[in-house]
Amino acid sequence: MSLRFIGVLSILFTAGTLFAQAKKDDGVRIKDLARIQGVRSNLLLGYGVVVGLPGTGDSKSKLGEESVRNLLGSLGQRIDSGSLQARNVAAVLVTAEVPAFANRGDKLNATVSSIGDAKSLEGGVLIQTPMQAGDGNMYAVAQGVVTLGGQTGNHQQKGRTVGTVMSGVNVEKDIVSSYVFEQIQDKNEKGEKIDPPRRIQKIRITLNDFDFQTARDARDKIEKKFPESRPMIDNGSISVEIPAGKDVASFIAEVEDIRVSPRLKARIVVNERTGAIVMGGDVRVEPVAVSRGGMDLIVSGNPYPNGVQLTRQDEKKPTMQPFSGASVQEIMDALNAMGASTRDIVAILEALRDSGALHAELIVQ
Repeated sequence: MSLRFIGVLSILFTAGTLFAQAKKDDGVRIKDLARIQGVRSNLLLGYGVVVGLPGTGDSKSKLGEESVRNLLGSLGQRIDSGSLQARNVAAVLVTAEVPAFANRGDKLNATVSSIGDAKSLEGGVLIQTPMQAGDGNMYAVAQGVVTLGGQTGNHQQKGRTVGTVMSGVNVEKDIVSSYVFEQIQDKNEKGEKIDPPRRIQKIRITLNDFDFQTARDARDKIEKKFPESRPMIDNGSISVEIPAGKDVASFIAEVEDIRVSPRLKARIVVNERTGAIVMGGDVRVEPVAVSRGGMDLIVSGNPYPNGVQLTRQDEKKPTMQPFSGASVQEIMDALNAMGASTRDIVAILEALRDSGALHAELIVQ
């Protein structure tokens, strides 16, 4: 393993430690840990045709040619078979993401992807394309020049069949996001009937990565700041009552600004292609022995004081690093000191997980 890679790992570990310390002291905003249920983006999809290509369009696929013929026919033009230059046309799928609260007239970017055998979409023009959401209704129209970005060198030969239409999507229908729901309360906490019934407005806060302890802490922090909001953990989310007379937007902004210390799940993420390894600081390993590629890894409390012993079978002298406890970072330090490859590290981590000694979720990408 190169010194550069070891240095990158050291930077990652240091940054992770500093981040964890800052998070422990200050906490993280609820805005960064959760979302307000109902406030989300929407995905749009449409089928379109790119024209004006310099002979780089579809050659075998006739889908684009037939689409242009139908389009011109609807405009009152009669097109004889074979009169179109098919290589100047490409059939494409057009996708876009509409943010929450988008209004009519807003402009967005669109991604254009060839579905035929076109060689390149560069220099083409996307003809007016209706775009619909998952409910089947049309919400936007896309049209414009297809650009491939600032590709240079070898990258010019890659990704030429996927392009972007900058600000080419016009939103034609307002996107209404319903994030406040009403509830009729006809009984009080003692079960006595209320007359007249109360009309309560609530919001639901959903954690991005649900955890009962984090949800409990968030509920307690909200209740401490807004006792009248009566927050409750309900079906994986936190329902919060909007206090009477409180502006909804201002109340949500104040709730999102409350800081909570999240309880992160023990997790290790390994990217075999880049060699990057990211892990939490609370990952522990039980006493265990692993043999891999001429290396023996022993995690034990005795005779080495709660540390890691690592030996190579072709070496008489063991490499031993005593630590206060056996953590994955300590094992990584020992493996790096022995020059283990990324593949060896991944194999050892997988063996630790399969044996039940590794108390963390292992994700290999």
